[in-house]
Amino acid sequence: MADCFETVFYIAFLSVPLGVLAFFCYEASLFIPTIARHYNYIPARMTVLQMDVLPGHCCHLACFCDEVDNPSAENCDAMRRRSEALSPVICSTNTSACPPTGSAAVCNAGPFCCDSCNATCLVIPPAVAPSCKCPCPKCSGGCSCCRHVEARLCRLFCNPCFRTAISVAFHDRHGTPRTANISSYVADNAVDAQHYANDFLQNSTFMGFYKPSDPSIAHTSRGFPVHRWVAFVFLAALPFFLIGVALTALLIVFCTLGTGYSGKTVFWTTWLIWVGIIWPFLILLLILELSYPTARAKTALRVLIPLIACIGWFPSLYYFFAR
Repeated sequence: MADCFETVFYIAFLSVPLGVLAFFCYEASLFIPTIARHYNYIPARMTVLQMDVLPGHCCHLACFCDEVDNPSAENCDAMRRRSEALSPVICSTNTSACPPTGSAAVCNAGPFCCDSCNATCLVIPPAVAPSCKCPCPKCSGGCSCCRHVEARLCRLFCNPCFRTAISVAFHDRHGTPRTANISSYVADNAVDAQHYANDFLQNSTFMGFYKPSDPSIAHTSRGFPVHRWVAFVFLAALPFFLIGVALTALLIVFCTLGTGYSGKTVFWTTWLIWVGIIWPFLILLLILELSYPTARAKTALRVLIPLIACIGWFPSLYYFFAR
């Protein structure tokens, strides 16, 4: 009974750090690519030529796999474009001008290979069991055993929303005049959309960012709200940092068993690795290079990086060489 309890305890104990690491990886997979996508965009002072608040529909797909060889459903991309172009104002008075609902909203997303594996495919060759159709001929990712699906059926769900479209003019880094259209904001109601539009009135200027390889692609900002940074740090980066510190200390203790090194040596070595190297140069420096929301944040990072590096190096070097 005791052995069983210890096994459960160890499994639960290991599940916590592994779960935190998995959550960090999930948060990083969502957050970091968003930052990196615009890290090389160039700042430019942009003038608003025109600002429009456009009513429409925002639609998303809920898809499921179905082994249907010849579905008669409409193509999902076509249905989505047609639905998002419909006006919520007209829809409120004429239901025939509304996006499809129910069974009418089922569409065909094209050939798709489900991830669910048919166990029969593992033991019976395709020639012997042609109904299994394994490996999946429509699968582009090297799938070797999955159900053969000719079409992925989806259901379209749409809600009224308001988009803002901004036409801007600016000069690129070579002094060439450029124009671009920015449509990056979606609001659930006209009031929120108008509040956003008030920040970009006609003939006003703002600091925007354009893609150097294609200046027609521009954004109002390459920064991110403060609450997203705080959530990322405390929900993902901080737990990962603490777990990394603990694992580093355990690794150093394991490598120095029998050598007579004290606990202080392990502490200051771990301190040097994480506070003197990893935190300033592999975390903060990476954030500075990939994205800095504002000029103030950029200045703060340039101060914090050498400051934290000094806090990590000086006490450690003093302990090892100046005692």
